[in-house]
Amino acid sequence: MPDMTSFPLQSVKIGGAQFHFQNVLLREDVLIDEVHLEGGEVLLEAPSANSTGSVRTGETRFRAVISEPNVNKLLASNMPEDVPVRNLKIAFLSGKAHISGNYIKMMSLPFTVDAVPRIQNGTRVLLDFQSVSAGGMFSLPPTVVESLQKLINEKLDFDLAQAPIPVWLDTLVCEPGRLTATGRVKVVWPPTGAAIAPFTARQTPVLAGSSTASAPPKITG
Repeated sequence: MPDMTSFPLQSVKIGGAQFHFQNVLLREDVLIDEVHLEGGEVLLEAPSANSTGSVRTGETRFRAVISEPNVNKLLASNMPEDVPVRNLKIAFLSGKAHISGNYIKMMSLPFTVDAVPRIQNGTRVLLDFQSVSAGGMFSLPPTVVESLQKLINEKLDFDLAQAPIPVWLDTLVCEPGRLTATGRVKVVWPPTGAAIAPFTARQTPVLAGSSTASAPPKITG
């Protein structure tokens, strides 16, 4: 039998790999239902006297799915009591999000919004309001619409710029009951704080379901 101590296993290189995760808790109020990763150049470093070990990958494609209930839990947990909005709910339909709630200003005024998810700077998800109605009969004043849009986007807080690993969003697709995001990620774990090479060039993604994305800046992780 060969003496395995003469060949210590320090690292493993993998040419291609797929990973499938369910119920990924990114933080206390953000639960992603499904995450799928597919890529190559995976490097596993074994622990040593000076290191706890690490996992690194090249540019890896991902697909992440968040369900309607988990988006609404995120909204509810981040909505302070002093805002003039109650009963806020988001429903995902084909190609758009339908938002409903009550605007409180001397009286409770029900409102509905049709919005399209957009990607900003490759890392942030925003809801772009397309139409707003109050009580199903008339439009809200532009200042109220602007305030609602700002409030909802702030409370959703889908910004990956400060993620511990570099993430770049390429597309968003609204489907009944869920929002699906695709993009690229470079896994370096544990994070080192060192600069990581930028992603390959793309054009900026604009609309939900867009297949194009812009060249992201260099990201540190």
